Amino acid sequence: MIEVRNLCKAYKDRKVLNGISCTIAERESICLIGPTGCGKSTLLRCLAGLELPDSGSITWRSGDQPRIGMVFQRFNLFPHLNVLHNLTLAPINLLGMSRQEAEEAALRQLEGVGLGSKAKFFPHELSIGQQQRVAIARSLMMKPQILLLDEPLSALDPIATGEVMDVLRKLKKEISLVMITHQLTAAAELADRILFLDEGRIGEQGTPDEVLTNPVQPATKRFLSHLKNLHYEIASPQFDRPELNARIEQYCNRFGLGGQAFRFVQLALEETLNLIPLEKGAQLVLSKAAEEVRMTLEIRIHDTGTPCFEESTCRDELSLSLLQGLCDVLEERIEAQERVLHLELNQERLLLR
Repeated sequence: MIEVRNLCKAYKDRKVLNGISCTIAERESICLIGPTGCGKSTLLRCLAGLELPDSGSITWRSGDQPRIGMVFQRFNLFPHLNVLHNLTLAPINLLGMSRQEAEEAALRQLEGVGLGSKAKFFPHELSIGQQQRVAIARSLMMKPQILLLDEPLSALDPIATGEVMDVLRKLKKEISLVMITHQLTAAAELADRILFLDEGRIGEQGTPDEVLTNPVQPATKRFLSHLKNLHYEIASPQFDRPELNARIEQYCNRFGLGGQAFRFVQLALEETLNLIPLEKGAQLVLSKAAEEVRMTLEIRIHDTGTPCFEESTCRDELSLSLLQGLCDVLEERIEAQERVLHLELNQERLLLR
């Protein structure tokens, strides 16, 4: 349907797109992944015609430009218009629909995204997830053949994520989708093909199994590791604990884990930090197993020659005793001049809601 050849785009001296070439087939779902600043949103805006590339081409194989809709990351709903007016404004003014025809179509689209009862509501009266579904319904009012979505699942709680995913599953069967996302589970389910962008180029592409499970390029592997796991660096004993707790809660929410799981991980980490010297900093990696609710915590610290998990040398016997009850595995090893602490959290407690 669409062929992109050697697309380049720069802002001042910074090259954002550096020779992007790809195709989008009819009713194909493509997910764009990659680090911040790699060119994902710029590519989407070029496809939508909102940005003009400096060089390269975007061509339509059929000869006729397909109808393209776009859902922005911040929704861009008109705050002074209710939901119904948000949906009918463009069809009336651009497609020449009568008000009655547009309102009937709008109500059908709202029913399709599960918001038939919200037509008279204003955007500020809706949840973030509901606003996202309204934004999708508004794009569908223009009868697009391709829908571009810029991180449609960002900032959504697990319930809202599920509601938006239901809409995207339905759309996948009807039109082409090109979606930017950092939600790997969503990419694995929705995508026919995944494109990993890195420094304005396509670094790797393939099926979800090829890219997410068996990546070839080192840059892809590094990116997926940071996306799948929570990495956090502690610089000193006076580090920002509320920030770390917020990051842990966000990480747990990503997998739909309840508040009990967050508090359990938080407690295990708190007791671990009571046992280790932080004067020279520490590097934390929190990981969740792909197919089960199993979480692992690894902490790297400067090796002082003193074991942290031995009763005779530990800093806090009570913390060690509590940690032994919280974890199925407590191990430590030496790598170069670092001591690596490996904890596997008790699975039964993580499963509590």
